[in-house]
Amino acid sequence: MIISRRHFLTQVAIGMAVAPWTRELSWAQVKGKIGYMKIVDVAAMFLAVEKGFFKSEGLELETVPMAGGAVIVQGVTSGDLQIGWTNVISLYQAHVEGFDFKFVAAGASNVKDKKESHAILVAQSSPIKNAKALEGKTVAVNTLNNIVHLMARAWIDKNGGNSSKVKFVEVPFPQMDAVLAAGRIDAASIHEPFATAAVEKGGARVLSQPWGDVLPKFLIAGWFASEKWIQKNKQTAQAFVRAIGRGVDAIHADPEASRAAMVKWAGLKPDLAGKIGLPVFEKNLSEKDLQATINLTHKYKMIPRAFKAREVISDLALKT
Repeated sequence: MIISRRHFLTQVAIGMAVAPWTRELSWAQVKGKIGYMKIVDVAAMFLAVEKGFFKSEGLELETVPMAGGAVIVQGVTSGDLQIGWTNVISLYQAHVEGFDFKFVAAGASNVKDKKESHAILVAQSSPIKNAKALEGKTVAVNTLNNIVHLMARAWIDKNGGNSSKVKFVEVPFPQMDAVLAAGRIDAASIHEPFATAAVEKGGARVLSQPWGDVLPKFLIAGWFASEKWIQKNKQTAQAFVRAIGRGVDAIHADPEASRAAMVKWAGLKPDLAGKIGLPVFEKNLSEKDLQATINLTHKYKMIPRAFKAREVISDLALKT
């Protein structure tokens, strides 16, 4: 299902009824807010807060943990949030519906042959050994018609199966392991840390790490704002980009410290922190990487048209 503008506006109206309107003033004058998810992919923000990079850039902001990208999009649209975190597919869907969202900073990328952050799991006793065997089966994704669903379909089709013959159902990541163990699904397309946790229990095994097989490199998610806000608050947006960039540098300089921050901010169990696959953290946005997922999203009819990647990249963003 492609998200409609009416659906977006209806949800925003609901959100505005319970959230105070944030006036369009510089963060140097008032406290600003950014919406994020409590996942390891947001590690650059964790480090930017921990090490005081936002403050040293003149930003006083409130970091607001939220359940998912849809709620964050509502907050940015209403003005209650100045900047938010979203996966690329959600932003593409908003863009083709006429919303002026643009990425201001990169977030997390998946790169083939790294310790990838996503997997398709099946039960240890399952006879399923390949993509073809998933035909006629039920596969869990966290959200239909979004990035996990997209990559699962593309992997199946690329590896000899027919994804149109697979039944996809929505199951939140934290519940996938239990639902798989109960036999209510045949496979789960699941993200870290839940993938490693499920395998560690011994009841599940990795069928594939599909994302790197579909595309050798792509941006999973990043930081975005409305173009209207960016143009009115360029210095603030640039300061945010610098602070996030310093967070990325801090991850690369001290990976162990970054994992400690992930334990604290994302609520990871300490024994899992060193085992899970992590995305690649980069400062620059790549038009090439974004174009690949734009085209794939259109191929699977999750957006009605393709477009040029530069349309969703802010002029203030760092680019390759």
